[in-house]
Amino acid sequence: MNTRPLIVLALLLCLSRLVAIAQDDDSRRWAIDFRLSPVKPVVSLNETPDKYYDPLKAGGGPNFSFHLEYFIPKSGFSVVGGYEREQMDFYSGEVSADLSQFMLGGRWYILSEASALQPYLGASTFWNIGECRQRGSVYALSYDYTRNYNVKNPLLSVAPVVGVDIYLFSCVALELEYGFRFAINGHTSSQTTFGKDTTPYTMRSPMHRQTLSVGLKFTFPFKFTSSDFSGLLDSLLDLK
Repeated sequence: MNTRPLIVLALLLCLSRLVAIAQDDDSRRWAIDFRLSPVKPVVSLNETPDKYYDPLKAGGGPNFSFHLEYFIPKSGFSVVGGYEREQMDFYSGEVSADLSQFMLGGRWYILSEASALQPYLGASTFWNIGECRQRGSVYALSYDYTRNYNVKNPLLSVAPVVGVDIYLFSCVALELEYGFRFAINGHTSSQTTFGKDTTPYTMRSPMHRQTLSVGLKFTFPFKFTSSDFSGLLDSLLDLK
């Protein structure tokens, strides 16, 4: 029996319970965000000789994610959980790794809540709830090569993160975040042969990757203040 969906559901219910018992005041109690994030995987080995036209082009995304965040009252800390869909591509997508992940982590906001800029440090964990292994072969007639690949998705990835929330209004912020995700026991590898050259040239990646996320955050209680309206009015008048 696959118990991973049940574990994800239980963790989300626990996080929802924390939101439900938050103190009834005017401070930020919880938030939801939506993000897009390109990724750049690390390639530890690429044996393809320069005489063969074979651009590696490792990348991926933009990937989609959404999170629920609970602000621990009067502490500067928060707990974050959510879902992340991530894809890493090699050779322009001929070899790819698809990850469906439950994310759980924490953040420490450096400045007081009154500041419109909210820089933070944090740590995140990513638990793969999708398929674990992918194998396949690619044959390209135009360049006369055959590529066999093997992908083992990591069950767990961990990442230190640094970011900033830029509040456009009291309850709406633009999010920017950078993280380096360390894959635990994951790898992608391929062996490529070209034409009559029977030597297999290996590419290998440990599936560590850099991410840069951009998104919108909505905080609750969701409210607009008089300064929000006056700032918006001043912006509209300046456009005339």
